[in-house]
Amino acid sequence: MPKVHKTVDEAAKHLGESVSVIPGRYKEATGKAAWEEPASSPQSELNYSAGVSEAIAEGRRVTGIHKAGDTKYRKGCAEKGAGVIGTRITAALGTYRTEFSPILGAMNAASDAAPPRTRDPMANIDARLKPVVAATIAAKK
Repeated sequence: MPKVHKTVDEAAKHLGESVSVIPGRYKEATGKAAWEEPASSPQSELNYSAGVSEAIAEGRRVTGIHKAGDTKYRKGCAEKGAGVIGTRITAALGTYRTEFSPILGAMNAASDAAPPRTRDPMANIDARLKPVVAATIAAKK
């Protein structure tokens, strides 16, 4: 007797029916997860590097971009992103303050230490902008 496989419509229906329980299960499972150690293991780094290299070699990123196109991108942003972006920014403000504070401090200190502006824009870039960029990079390390 041949196997009877689920259709994509049946699979989608079952997934839709599970929406009411998935968030709770997800929260419970991720609350117990030990993620950091396995995700930072040498083997995990090798797997990630190999996967990214393979995707680049095969041109999968650009293929996916062309497959989605501007219309799908804009629709997703409007229908999904616009509704949650404000909530997510608000939720991340504490982390933003904590993590950006030393970077902003380094940028401001470099800016304060910069010499006065000159009439030469290239000299201003070298003497005023580049030190701020260097301080930003150093603060991120």
